[in-house]
Amino acid sequence: MMRLRTNVEVGGNTGGFILRQDVGVCAHANGPELVAVGQAAGGGGNFLVAARGWRHPAWVDNFYPQGLPEDWQLSYYSNEFRAVVVPADTWANADTLEVASWQEDTDEAFRFFLEVTDLYTGWGDFSARIFPLAGQFGGVLLRPAHYDADLGQLAPALQQAQRWGPVAVILPPGMEPSERGRHLLEAAGVNAHWPMGGERPRWLPGRLALALADETPRTPRQWREVVENCLGFGVDSDTVLLMMEGEAPDIEALRVTMMIADMLPATEALR
Repeated sequence: MMRLRTNVEVGGNTGGFILRQDVGVCAHANGPELVAVGQAAGGGGNFLVAARGWRHPAWVDNFYPQGLPEDWQLSYYSNEFRAVVVPADTWANADTLEVASWQEDTDEAFRFFLEVTDLYTGWGDFSARIFPLAGQFGGVLLRPAHYDADLGQLAPALQQAQRWGPVAVILPPGMEPSERGRHLLEAAGVNAHWPMGGERPRWLPGRLALALADETPRTPRQWREVVENCLGFGVDSDTVLLMMEGEAPDIEALRVTMMIADMLPATEALR
């Protein structure tokens, strides 16, 4: 696999939006663990922007250059962005050799966050699959389609997932956990995602805070407010991840949010 290098100009400055970060990861007998994080320019904590997946047909000849082989897409994506969310069906259908190629196609600062939708995932198999990513593993995003407000079914999966690294939970649209469900998350030190609605994030201090952006068009001013909320209310989190999803995550929105985070003065971002 050929490692691609690209230069991207924003406002006349090559690579002006690239985040400055210093992330340390170690692998141990129970799996990889994020042990140290740096700081994105302009904020408190390590702020990362990621698309859910990198294999989007709508990105071909739009974001990806014409004729770029499919197996070069991750390398091309990783030259501009510093993290990706791997959909559950992508890693579940990949063998160890393919997962190893993801690691080879990205540099050591790049982070992989793995989506898990099956609460009964075989965690031994999960561990074997992600082992090649040990040094670049960002965390687990638990996203089952159904569970009750008490989150009782979630408890065993939370316990298992936390063995491998930071965890965040993506709740179904419109679902609010009960008081018992909130206590379960608080006791585990795990945050539910922020859906970027009218309310501001209610993250507890922890290892991973997740903001989930839908396909709603937003102006740069609105994206600035999103980033300020992420940096301000995620100041006590080791990592704040802004995830964009949909059939074709908005490349310009990914770029804009990275630029804003890099440019915001710390005193302005922190509340």
